[in-house]
Amino acid sequence: MNDSITNSTGQVDQLNPLEFYFYVINGSLGTIFNTLVLFIALRHADTYDKPRQIIVINMTWADLMTCLIYMITRPYISLMPEQLCYSYYVVIFTNQMCSCLNLLWLNFDKLIYIKFPLHYYTIVTRTRVLVLTVFSWVGIISLACGIYFFMNIKQPCSLVALPPFLYSVICLTYISIILASFAISAVIYCIARNSRRAEPEAGSRMFQRLFFVFSSTIWTCITCLPYRLLYLMYLLLPSMPEYPMYLLLLDSISAFFPVVVVGIVINPWITILTQRMYRECFLLYLRKLGSVFGLCGFRMCTYQDTKTRRQSRPSIGTQRSSAAFSECKKLNEAADV
Repeated sequence: MNDSITNSTGQVDQLNPLEFYFYVINGSLGTIFNTLVLFIALRHADTYDKPRQIIVINMTWADLMTCLIYMITRPYISLMPEQLCYSYYVVIFTNQMCSCLNLLWLNFDKLIYIKFPLHYYTIVTRTRVLVLTVFSWVGIISLACGIYFFMNIKQPCSLVALPPFLYSVICLTYISIILASFAISAVIYCIARNSRRAEPEAGSRMFQRLFFVFSSTIWTCITCLPYRLLYLMYLLLPSMPEYPMYLLLLDSISAFFPVVVVGIVINPWITILTQRMYRECFLLYLRKLGSVFGLCGFRMCTYQDTKTRRQSRPSIGTQRSSAAFSECKKLNEAADV
């Protein structure tokens, strides 16, 4: 759901021990958390009845690849063969941009849901979301290949450079997508607030359903937008190392970059805490794991989706999802023994 910096190193990466462990630990934790969310989504999410879950899967996959390919490997980037540099940065940029772009698609999905509730399942279908997914990945990969074609490798992967114009384009693209997501979330919030005033009970339920997209968008703005804006200022301003404000700008960029990294680690927890299916399944597997090791101490109920669903014959995906939750129920009952 977050994007991190496209590596634009202006100096050779020389990480101190604190930075080394920061990247390795956060990369490892992010990998574990995103893998957990991805496992729950692939096993239990009904993408036929809720096509938006495909978007969540894409965001989680992109964050997982960022943790695996970027965070964990960053301390060893200077050891990477020069032949792998191009593909390395293309993959990093692709996953960062995909996470950011899918947040925008998620906001569009919720806007359609709240503006056209009676026609939502006619407008948003699984096939259309899959087509959008394919076009998004193909478009981002093509953009990444085109941008990094102009990359200049000065040392084996630890020092690369792009023309300043391309760096500005990258920053503006990220900023535009994040601001567009925030603007759509603001519109959704206003609509939901007016609905809540008219019908308090229905409005409260609507806010609960929208909490995930609100949380993800606000978290992305907090963790990513300051760094991107500061870095864009750095690109647009002339180099003035003798001025204290310029040095403050550089220090601010360095300070906000770790926030971007931590944001990716927190993203899967936003998914777990704000979406009932992920939360219930997480507690279920946690309880099962506790029973294996002889740990007890908390109870939970199995996930049951009580939200209004479209009145149609159950799809194959719905049947599969129901079967999966039957397994969850059996797993929960077994844990009670």
